[in-house]
Formats: sequence, C-alpha cells, structure tokens
Amino acid sequence: MSSRFKNNNLYKFSILLLMLFSELYSQEFENHYSLKLKFNPSDYWWSTYNNYGQENSKTNFNYNGNYKKNNAQYYFSVFISEDRINMGESFLQYKIFDKTYIKAGKYYRDFSTYLNDQLSSGSLLVSNNAESMPKVGFLSSYNLKKNKNFNFNYGVAHAIFEKNNFYKKAPMLHEKFIYLQHSKKNIEWSIGLVHEAIWGGSVIGGRMPGNQPSTIKDFFKIIISADGPDEGGSHPNALGNHLGIWDFNYKISKDSKIINLYYQHFFEDTSGLRFANRFDGLWGVELTNYIKDSTILIEYINTLNQNIDPPYIDDAYYNHGIYQMGWSYKGYTIGNPFINHLEAVPIEVVHIAFDKEKNDKFYGFKTSKITSSNKPIDFSVFFIKNFSEKYYIGIAINGNKDKSGFNFTFSTNQ
Repeated sequence: MSSRFKNNNLYKFSILLLMLFSELYSQEFENHYSLKLKFNPSDYWWSTYNNYGQENSKTNFNYNGNYKKNNAQYYFSVFISEDRINMGESFLQYKIFDKTYIKAGKYYRDFSTYLNDQLSSGSLLVSNNAESMPKVGFLSSYNLKKNKNFNFNYGVAHAIFEKNNFYKKAPMLHEKFIYLQHSKKNIEWSIGLVHEAIWGGSVIGGRMPGNQPSTIKDFFKIIISADGPDEGGSHPNALGNHLGIWDFNYKISKDSKIINLYYQHFFEDTSGLRFANRFDGLWGVELTNYIKDSTILIEYINTLNQNIDPPYIDDAYYNHGIYQMGWSYKGYTIGNPFINHLEAVPIEVVHIAFDKEKNDKFYGFKTSKITSSNKPIDFSVFFIKNFSEKYYIGIAINGNKDKSGFNFTFSTNQ
C-alpha cells in the first residue's frame, strides 16, 4: 500500500475520530471545526508565517475544543494536513488559589496579553508563528491592598525544544515575567519585564559541541543570568542563550473607542537592558471602534542597532553560536517571523492590518513591507460570511505583486 494512500486514510480516520469525540461531549465542550482548501499553495508570506507552524498543504482540517468546569480549563487543538497530524495549542490550566494557576501542556504565552495576535506581525518573544512548545508553568496576580488600582502579574515556566540534526539532546527553555499594571477610569497602563533563556541539551557542532551544563546549580545560574564556564576571555558570557523584552503598554478607552499603544524593547544582555541598543524592538498602535466593529493596527519593527558597537554591543537577537537553530522550534521562528533566527540580519518593517464586522460579514487585510530591502509588499485579504451564527465560509487571497494564491475555508462552531 502506498504511503500516500495510507496518509489519506489516516487523514479521513482522524477527522471522523475528532467529530465523533466532540459529538459525544458536545454538551460540555465548545467545539470549532475548520476545513481549508488552498489553491496554488506556495510560500506566500501570510500563508506560511504566523500560521501555528503548519506546513503548506492543499488541504487542512483543524479542530479545537474548550472546556471549563469549576477550577479547571481544558483546551485542545489539532491540525491535520494531507501527510501529517500535529497537536496544536493544548493544555490544562487549574486554579490552585485565588488568582493563582498552574498550567501544563503545549501553549504559547501568558504575557503581552494586550497584543492582537490575529492582526499583529507577531510578539518579539513568543508569537503564533511556530508550533506551541511543551511547557509547564505557574502564573499569578497580586493587588496592592493600599491602592487596588495597582496590580502585579507574574509567572514562570519551563519548556523543552526538540531533538534534530543540531541537537542530540533537546535543549530547555526557561521563561519568567513580571508586570506592574495600573487601571483607573478609562486609562490603563503596564510595564513588564520578560526573560527567556535556552539552556542545557547536547549540541552537534557549533562553538561548544557536546553536552551543555544542565545541573541544578546551572539552572539557578540561568534564572539570574549568571556567567557560564570561562572560554578564555577576560569575562565569560552568561550561561545559555538569553533574550528578553521591556514591555510597555498604554490604553485609553472613550466612547466605545480604544487606543492601544505598545512597545516591546529587545535586550540580550545588560547593555540592551539599559537601552544601549537604542530603540530596537516592536512599536505598535491599535485603534478599535466598537460602534463600527472595526480595528486598524500599525506596527514598526526595528533591529538596526543589534551590532552597533561590537564587542560591547554585538547582539544577535534570535541566533547563537552554541544553539545553532537559535530562537526557533521545528524550523519556525518562535518570535516575530520577520526576524531571521539563523543569522543577524538588521531589518526595518512596516506592518498594517485592518478588520471590520458588519451584520453577518467579516473582512479585512494584512500588509507588510520590509523597508530595509527591495522585497515586494506581502499582503493577505480575507472575507468571511456567517450563516445562521454557526457556519462560516471564508475566502483569502495571499501573495505579493509578483504572485498570489487563494484559500477557501468552511468552518463551524458547535
């Protein structure tokens, strides 16, 4: 029996199994199904990136289910293409105390919650570009008793990468964040600090091949970004590969309109932490009008200062000499897809997106231009029609001035 025939049978069987499972539990689960047909599939930007790490395929069937009961939330998603089945974001979140949760499974992030992932070019640290990683985390929130307008949100998580041609043993990911948030009347602002680090594992090739430090002592070094083994220099680098952001958000609400301003500032070491790399990062403004059910988003990405003063400021935000696959998971950039995870390529990008809902129709577009290169503008235009509040038919055209293709999608909520 040919592998293609086997894959087709597996594809059909998986769809039937998911439909049967969700039908049995339809009274308890919120279910969503989506069947996407791609015509002339190719590596168009908005067909390939910010697409949950899915490979280009003529046919895709997606399912996600959400279930909440008492202190627990279960979320499950799966992507089925012609030749592969991937589990998407799927996790269990359990409330252990007031405003305190544990979370385990495959999931993206619990920080930068203001970001519109459907329209944005993507978070600098964890976007929807790659598959979600296996992760276990703890998150909580604390209100100041003297001034309840102030709130602290914080969390810590541990994830694992995959074994591949560069990693004999999968490296690990350490993640932590803390935000100070203030809300009063129609104004809300927050300042956050997020730190990520790749560490441990066993690498093939690179600057330091072999097993990487991974003891409990090394883990505590990762937490505080302490120095690793001396490589012969006057001052050894921090153990592992570190990346983080200062995260600023300011939001104003008035007359059913919201202005959302944000800035994510890159840092790889203490120089970036002190803004020595100037204003590299992601700048954004989002305008939402709830009366007209419309949103417009404009973003600017800048990484031109990552190597402005070597060796003092010689950053490479998404790549590393030891971990040769850099800031990526299963071949896709974990953060913003416009930034190269294999080499330091300074860029500037302007990204504009818009969507609007009117009656039973939903439409919009996304368009991006790498202004630091001659690459043409990439765009996606989409239109969705709602039938009886349960069934949706959508058409999307993706491409640039040189080439384009379109998708047809049928989806339903049960």
